[in-house]
Formats: sequence, structure tokens, C-alpha cells
Amino acid sequence: MKFTEFFWDFDGTLFNTYPRINRCMLRALTELGVETNTEAVAKLTKVHIGHAASVLLPSRYQEAMGLYHKYYYDMTVEDFIPYEGALHMLKSVCEHGGRNYLYTHSKNYTIDVLKHYGVDRLFADFITGDLGFASKPAPDALNYAIEKHHLDVSKCIMMGDRDIDLLAGKNAGMAGAMFDPDGYYADFESDFRYDTFFDMMADLVWEHEPADLHLSDMYAIQHALQARHPEWGGLHPERARNQLLWMIGEAGEVIDIFKKTKLKDIENNPELRARFVEEMVDVAMYMNEVCLCMGVTEEEFSQAYFKKHLYNMERDYKKANKERYGC
Repeated sequence: MKFTEFFWDFDGTLFNTYPRINRCMLRALTELGVETNTEAVAKLTKVHIGHAASVLLPSRYQEAMGLYHKYYYDMTVEDFIPYEGALHMLKSVCEHGGRNYLYTHSKNYTIDVLKHYGVDRLFADFITGDLGFASKPAPDALNYAIEKHHLDVSKCIMMGDRDIDLLAGKNAGMAGAMFDPDGYYADFESDFRYDTFFDMMADLVWEHEPADLHLSDMYAIQHALQARHPEWGGLHPERARNQLLWMIGEAGEVIDIFKKTKLKDIENNPELRARFVEEMVDVAMYMNEVCLCMGVTEEEFSQAYFKKHLYNMERDYKKANKERYGC
């Protein structure tokens, strides 16, 4: 991993809340007589949520923000949708020995959202607007976390979708990564820049040469492949049988290698060994896609795998074979 301590912004970074933010702000401004549109509002809220009100209706700023918050806080935790791959990224950080921290101007409801998705356990700490720190780009909150957790700042990175997120990290001595799928900050200089979480994970966590992918990583890889090829139809139960047949076909490729070559050649011939490993990877990929089509989670698979292992450790194979086959 390039870093071990990941500080995450919430809105627009982990969760795609801006469509809702923009609708609520547009509704508030329209109610107060401002004629505008979603595109114009979106460019302003991306700077700061209150920036839209201060630019489009400065004389009634407080009134506009009051209406905005009224509409925004009508949201339930189910209304918050994570970006594709964001939750996989959080898991991968932890599985590879890193730690996540939440750093947001938003209130403690963000923690409830993380609990709803079952990922609050993936965070070492939460710094929200309720703690009263100076707003970004001030580094106060990050300096507090660095001191509290005795962190090496060279191993810390601030993950955000706006300039103030990364400037806060820079002011605290951290590196920064801009998540900018819509290109709002294309001209902003950043240590790292991503428009998908898969690219972010491959670069920052795996460093493009993963030595030990976890099951959640493999699931993320298959999701990324499907996203690249929407014409394939996605991962859903109706496709499970097809993926299983492809898996059997790839297993046949492995069998063919054993059938037509010698074991010592598979072990010692680099080219043949690479082909054997590649075919085994194909089998594993289709196996994972069968699980994904049927909604089998990483936790569900891992628990069943370990349970089966414990059963096998105590299993009397000779007795079972004799009862089943008579020998």
C-alpha cells in the first residue's frame, strides 16, 4: 500500500449525495423566486453547499439555507447511495493493513449512514461537523486526529472531491487524492487523481502488483469488468447458469493442460506454468461471478468456507467412502 491512513470526505467522495443536494438547493431557490437550473446550481454547490445561495441569492442567504436544510434533512439513510466500488475500497484498505477515518463537515447522521451499510466498523475514527473544528481547508481536525492516533503524516492521505478537502490535507502535511468523476476540478493540482474507485484501489492499495488479493478485491475486479461491458447484461441470477457453464469450460482448459503435458513441465516450464495459472484464474473469476450473480456476499462465502473447513478437519473420509461406495 502506498499509504496506511486514509481520511475520507463523505459527500461527493464516498457517497453520491450531490444529486439530492442540488435538487434541494434548486427547490429552495425556486421557492424564493430565483430562476436557475440544476447545472448552474451543481457548479456552485461543488465549491461549497452554501456557495450557491451566496451567489444566486445573497440578500436572502440565511432563508435559502434554512429551506435547503429543511428539504435535505428529510432524507433517510436509504437515500444515501455509495459510489460504485466505494465500500469495496474501504474493505480493501482494512484487509491490507490500513485504517480509514471519516472527516466531513456534515453532521453525525453520516455515521448512521455508514452503520446502515455495515461499514462503520471499517473506520478507526469519525470527525464530523458536530465536533466544532474549523472548516476545511483549515487543518485543525486532521492535526487533532494525527496527534490522537499517533500517526506518521507521511503515511496519511486525504481523500476528497473538492479543493478544500485536499488543501486541508496539504495544510496538515498529508498527500491528497482527488476523486473527480465529473471533472469539476480538472485544473486543480493533486498528488493523485481518480474517476473510479477501482482505479483508486488498484493504485493506492494494490499498487498495480497485488501480492495477495482478498475475496472482496476479487469481487471488485469482477464488478469493474462488468461495468466496462454493459452489453454483457450485468450480474444477476438469470446469468448464473451461463457463468457456471463458462467456468466448467475454463476447467476443461486446465484439464487439457494436464492431459497433454507432463507434471514436471507445468512445474518447471515458465511459459507453460504461466498458461496453467492463467486458466486457473479464469476458473476462479467465473466462480466469483456465479456467486455475485446469486448475491453471495464476501462474508457469506468466507463463513461457509471456514465452516466447511472445520467439518472437513473432523471428517472420517474412510468411513464415509465405505458407507457410500462400499470400499
